Amino acid sequence: MRALGTETIGQINVAYKTKPMLKRVLDEYNLRYKTIVEANVHTAIIAIKGNPKLAEDAIVDAGLEASACEGGFPKDQSPLTDLTQKMAKICDVTRAIVRMFFLNNPF
Repeated sequence: MRALGTETIGQINVAYKTKPMLKRVLDEYNLRYKTIVEANVHTAIIAIKGNPKLAEDAIVDAGLEASACEGGFPKDQSPLTDLTQKMAKICDVTRAIVRMFFLNNPF
């Protein structure tokens, strides 16, 4: 999740140069992905052993943040759709893993 979030932030920076007319939407996208990388992923990592439910919630929030990004773009103009879809899928899989290994089998 962190690596994909960081990659997406890099692609947002590229999009600022190639699609300057989308600056307002890219600003929102950038803010959301910084939240994913700096807050959601960090919280999930810290909480995984001590509070797996909090980790799960942080992962769900990351997926929701990523999915919300696409709605800000005019139809079919997002240069980041593939990365956002990957993030949503990774969050779904990560949440399932947390549930399977940590919530169903507490230490």
